[in-house]
Parts: sequence; C-alpha cells; structure tokens
Amino acid sequence: MKMTSEERELLKRMDAGELDGMVGDMFQTDGGSTVWTIIKNGIPVRFKQGPGGKFFNGKENERYEGVLHTLAKWMTDEERLDFLRKFGWLIHDAAVNAYSAKFKPKK
Repeated sequence: MKMTSEERELLKRMDAGELDGMVGDMFQTDGGSTVWTIIKNGIPVRFKQGPGGKFFNGKENERYEGVLHTLAKWMTDEERLDFLRKFGWLIHDAAVNAYSAKFKPKK
C-alpha cells in the first residue's frame, strides 16, 4: 500500500508512544459489561470486562471481577491507519483529528 507522508508521520508517532492512552470513553453494555479502547505501545486494543458478581462464602459476601476479553486489536500499519480514520476524532491530538476528518462520511 502506498502511504502519504502524513500517514507515515502518524505511524511513527504511534510507534513512539505519543498517542498512547484512552480513546473515547468507557461504556456499559445492556448486560452490565464495560467496554473501552486504549492505545498502548502504539497498538490500539478494545477490551470488554464482564460484570463481576458476589457470593456468600459462609461468613460474608465475597466480590469477584468479571472476565476480561480482548475484542479487537489493530496490529498492522494498514489496520492502525484504518483505526485512526475511524476513531481519530476521539483522540486529543490536532493532527490525528485532521486526518480522521478527511474520511468523515459526507451527508
């Protein structure tokens, strides 16, 4: 795939960890699971953690965490650029916002 200099620069910044952090907000599903997206070490990953619960152990209620699932992982350069096209508007960076705006659907 042919990349523009802007795309190469964005990938270089992702690799350097400049764009690491939360992307958008966490949200709850109808089933009570929590879903969030994060960029760590330049790799965007979407996680889902099921609702926890509690049980009575004979003396008191014990709480436990829900299971953590990896829903999506954008590994290759093409996938990471696709991620920036779709979700770049959620990242607090002017260059990424401008790149994402180029791919916003027309009304």
